[in-house]
Amino acid sequence: MFSTITQIQITPDQLKELVRDAVRSELADYTPPMPVGADLPEYLTRKQTARALQVSLNTLNEWSKDTPDRKAIIIPQKVATRVRYRREDVIKALKESRRFKKAEQPEQKPALPSTRRVRPTSTAKAA
Repeated sequence: MFSTITQIQITPDQLKELVRDAVRSELADYTPPMPVGADLPEYLTRKQTARALQVSLNTLNEWSKDTPDRKAIIIPQKVATRVRYRREDVIKALKESRRFKKAEQPEQKPALPSTRRVRPTSTAKAA
């Protein structure tokens, strides 16, 4: 487990050229990632939208409603008799950071007394 230190002398211009060549070779092999949502259709079904947003259908339904606390996060579109979501709206919802209030804990109700019936014990009759 010995390490060897090798010292070489190079000029700053040579170092720049070495770094530049290394960066160029890495960038030549680089493939940029696809933009978010580029593979999505123009109009998405509820299932496709829920899968893209990584939420349940119930959550998607709640996000589609205006409430007194907030506006709808994603607005559904009616196409004939079906509900669809526009790709632009889904991408916007993906990029948007959402902060929700913590759910308030319901008051703890006192435990009710047991309603189980207790049978009296039978006593043996003395003869």
